[in-house]
Amino acid sequence: MTAETFTHRELSSITGVSVTTIKSYRKKFPEFFFIVGHGKPLRFRKGADKLCLRIRDLFNKNLSVKQIHDKLLTEFESVKENRQLSENIKNSDNPQVSSDEFEKLAKTTAQMMNGLAALVTVQAKAEQRLARIEKSLKELVSTQSQAPSSTEMLQEIKDILAASGGLQQPERITAKKVVTIKKDDGQAESYSLDADRSAIEPEAEFLELPVVIHSENGEFLGLPGKPGHPFTLQELVYLVSSRKEEGASKVWHKQGRDWVLAVKSPEGPLYELYFSMTKTPKGNIVSFFNKLDINSESSNHADILVFFKEVRDLIDSI
Repeated sequence: MTAETFTHRELSSITGVSVTTIKSYRKKFPEFFFIVGHGKPLRFRKGADKLCLRIRDLFNKNLSVKQIHDKLLTEFESVKENRQLSENIKNSDNPQVSSDEFEKLAKTTAQMMNGLAALVTVQAKAEQRLARIEKSLKELVSTQSQAPSSTEMLQEIKDILAASGGLQQPERITAKKVVTIKKDDGQAESYSLDADRSAIEPEAEFLELPVVIHSENGEFLGLPGKPGHPFTLQELVYLVSSRKEEGASKVWHKQGRDWVLAVKSPEGPLYELYFSMTKTPKGNIVSFFNKLDINSESSNHADILVFFKEVRDLIDSI
């Protein structure tokens, strides 16, 4: 931690609240959080610690979001109150520019910055996966003389491409790569590999399973859903993408034995929820919610518990 900037985790340590709570402060009062660059992790300008402490104290006094917002306007600098920009607006030749329009511009800019941060994360992950695939292909080709036959070598290459499981796209794509393999007699043959991927989703049987997490004691913890029924994975997915994050888009992909749900709304963070089919000590087959990443940062167990219960509390809206 530097004396000038703070990360989400550093602000969490200073205020004594969770990282998820700090991120909710930023979502509710975005114009007061000044970002310094857009590297990973995000860093906020000097003064963010005092801002978060003040927001925490005001929430502890049971003030509403609007009441807190009005108090912050009088105590802290905000994007829409930047003095220099305000003077430029007053002295410009365009008298139609209003404070409401400027506020909309500031909000749109913040949304674009969040969107760019999410795109950078996705691109970085894609480049890492492609690099691993290319490295594996080069290693296989370099050891071709030890392979029993070119047919088996080709099958190994196809297995690597299939196991990469990596780049999820909402639409159908086709990728082509040519691999040349030399035979023992010195002749060479070229093969064209077509990887055909389509958007995928878990089977209905998996989505209908009860969804559970680990309790603070390490035991499996589920929550009641609709009257007489457990809280299912299908209900959790619906609530996250439709109620907690309005207007969100979602994409499923497979990572090892986990199904990963990525959810992103225009104004919210990028959520990545990891689920695996698990058998409990009592013999029940469940969907185990085992990991939560927010903007590619892994959440701790306490944050997952809070997130899970917040989503479950929305069950009455279905």
